[in-house]
Amino acid sequence: MSAIDTSAWFQPEIGPRLQPSIQFVFRQWCGLADEKLTSHLHQIRDQAWPLGKYPCIGLWMFLLPGIAAFPQFATILETAQRPQAAILDLGCGLGQDLRLLAAHGVPTERMWALDIEAHLWGLGYHLFRDEGRMKATFINADFQKAEVAEDDCFSALRGKVDLVLASQFLHLFDWEGQIGASKKIVGLSKPGTIIAGFQQGRKQARAYMRPWGMMFYHNRESFLQMWDLVQQQTETQWTIDVSEVRLQDWGMQDEDLEWMPEDRMGINFVITRDS
Repeated sequence: MSAIDTSAWFQPEIGPRLQPSIQFVFRQWCGLADEKLTSHLHQIRDQAWPLGKYPCIGLWMFLLPGIAAFPQFATILETAQRPQAAILDLGCGLGQDLRLLAAHGVPTERMWALDIEAHLWGLGYHLFRDEGRMKATFINADFQKAEVAEDDCFSALRGKVDLVLASQFLHLFDWEGQIGASKKIVGLSKPGTIIAGFQQGRKQARAYMRPWGMMFYHNRESFLQMWDLVQQQTETQWTIDVSEVRLQDWGMQDEDLEWMPEDRMGINFVITRDS
């Protein structure tokens, strides 16, 4: 399969993509007035695109309501607001999910953010105008290659994470890579841990080659099959709530989807460790 032209992942104008739940974040956390927000977002997005030519940047997906639109958001937020709760955002990008929680009153000192691209995380301080206020610990690492059980940067997290944010993260890897990453997440978890996120899927589950490597796109059935294996191999038990949704339900526009096959869809998941 030939590599996709990444220009298909770039929409020049923000259009109608800015929704109330995200306007709230910029108003509440950043103190940025709505009338100044659009020009600010264009400026930062155009700086971010050359750093990582991903759909999440070019198609403004970092502005999607994401977990804020989940019916389980109140439960996710309640978990994040527990005293001393530890929160880990995997593939954090610009750090939008952590700012969503911060805007809802979650202390940022208990947050960790991991990404392979440190420049995007750094640009997030400019996007959210919070350098000095955002206290999250940033881990610059490739999670697939990271020795989670041994690296000192994970010592505060092993067996202690209450909430894992994994939006548009696991699908970056192939089938085996996703199993490996999920088992590492289990190693950071404890009973009661919630893993929440969303990612692209396909009605017919299958792999794709992308510029950064092979990806596996799930449907609900294959996602559940994968987590059955993870539970068996880690001897843990989880309650898995996974649903297939239209990408328009995320807030994506029809023009954002033209490069995708007809059986495109989204996968939303909230996974809670029972034992």
